[in-house]
Amino acid sequence: MLPRPNKYQLNAFNPKRRFGRKGESMAKRKRNPKWSVFLLREPDRAVRQFEVSRTLAAALPAAAVLTVAGCLAGLGVAAEQRVQELEAKLDRQSAELEETVAEKNRQIVFLSRRLAELDREAADMRRRLEQIHELESKLRAFIQEYGEGVVAPEASGVENRVITAAFGGAASDALAESAAENDFAELIRLLDSLALTMDAIRERERQRQIAATSEPTAWPTVSRKLTSGFGYRKDPFTGRTAYHAGVDIDGKTGDPVFAAGSGVVKETGFHSERGNYVVIAHRNGIESSYYHLQKIEVRKGDQVMRGDRIGRLGNTGRSTGSHLHFQITVGDQPVSPLRYLRLVKED
Repeated sequence: MLPRPNKYQLNAFNPKRRFGRKGESMAKRKRNPKWSVFLLREPDRAVRQFEVSRTLAAALPAAAVLTVAGCLAGLGVAAEQRVQELEAKLDRQSAELEETVAEKNRQIVFLSRRLAELDREAADMRRRLEQIHELESKLRAFIQEYGEGVVAPEASGVENRVITAAFGGAASDALAESAAENDFAELIRLLDSLALTMDAIRERERQRQIAATSEPTAWPTVSRKLTSGFGYRKDPFTGRTAYHAGVDIDGKTGDPVFAAGSGVVKETGFHSERGNYVVIAHRNGIESSYYHLQKIEVRKGDQVMRGDRIGRLGNTGRSTGSHLHFQITVGDQPVSPLRYLRLVKED
């Protein structure tokens, strides 16, 4: 066995013992190196130095990275939560918007239906106004045509009062009452019927007047001076005695010639002897003829009343001067017009 070393031998191999405290300090510096950090401030102030161990220097970046990573993670979590909140809010807003749009669509549908109803009401109002205007026009035309105070024999009740009021001059009151009754179409129909009735009545009255005025007893000219009578006379062209089938009435060229009685124009035209002429057929086979006219103002088939103008006095045909040859025949036989004319003044 080897002998155990004494303490002096052991100290010889112990660096702490061998080199003392200074050696020990150098050994520590080698085992624990430090980093120096200099803090530079203003130029006139001293520089400060800090020593940081290598472990701490290595730990600081790791801590910084961890801190940044933690911050980023926290920010990510916060951002995710914010995104979720925004998505939830957006979903709520989308739902609210959809509900709003649906409500607006319902309102649009309602307004469209209401607008269609208003259009129908406006059309109905326009139709009623047109009926009122038509009714008023018919009332005015009826009053102008037949006069006031006319009541249809078949009208009764409200209709009778409406027509009586309208024809009495209170057309607006009648229209108001008819509007209250909402029966414009019926009133228009009644007016049309009444107009037909009045036309029939007027036609009957006209026929009665035609019958009453059919005989040619009215003077056919303004002048009532005869220049030649009915019967045999001296012909102004030959100087011989000839039969004169009518009377000659003096007058000026262009004077009006009137129908002596009511009837229908049987014939008009020009003849070498008669000149321009008109023949009117009256009742009971009576006819009146008008010769030597300057102008004819009626046509064949016209209905004329006693006193209607049928032409102008002239000097056409076989004539020696302006006059009217007036002739009356009964059953194609000439008769003296003096039997029909009144207030005759002969030359």
